[in-house]
Amino acid sequence: MTPLLIFLGLLLAACLFAWWRGGGPERAVAALFFLAWLVSFLIHKPLASHYHGVEIPMVVMDMLLLVALLAISRRANRVWPVVATSLQALIVLAHVARALNPFQFPYVYMVMVVIWPIVQLFVLIAGTALHWRRTVTLGAEPSWTSSSPSPVRTGTPPAG
Repeated sequence: MTPLLIFLGLLLAACLFAWWRGGGPERAVAALFFLAWLVSFLIHKPLASHYHGVEIPMVVMDMLLLVALLAISRRANRVWPVVATSLQALIVLAHVARALNPFQFPYVYMVMVVIWPIVQLFVLIAGTALHWRRTVTLGAEPSWTSSSPSPVRTGTPPAG
């Protein structure tokens, strides 16, 4: 119970910090992480049966979160969402590994599924802190990349 409370405290701290000082990508990822935790809390089986097999609703939720993080990392004007997306891909691969090897120890599966969300929260906190520092020192910055590439500008007018 204590690890769950520690994770919940870290989740709330990361999400509130992202909403307080983050830009668009930080807020979007914070909302996704909180929503994913809420959904996983509602669909999880009782604790006695955790990690003894693949829970299909959890796999679906983790895959949907991966797709959403991919979309954000594609459009965000940041690097840290790529790291969070990669960690989410590792979580999905942990489900695949468990499905392919049902005789794997439940503890190994638990470590693969539980450790990466904690690291993701620290990545969110670091990304938010770096964004906050950049905006304090350099001013406002765009949160999202434009859908069309902008022309490259040089210091000289075009010849001709």
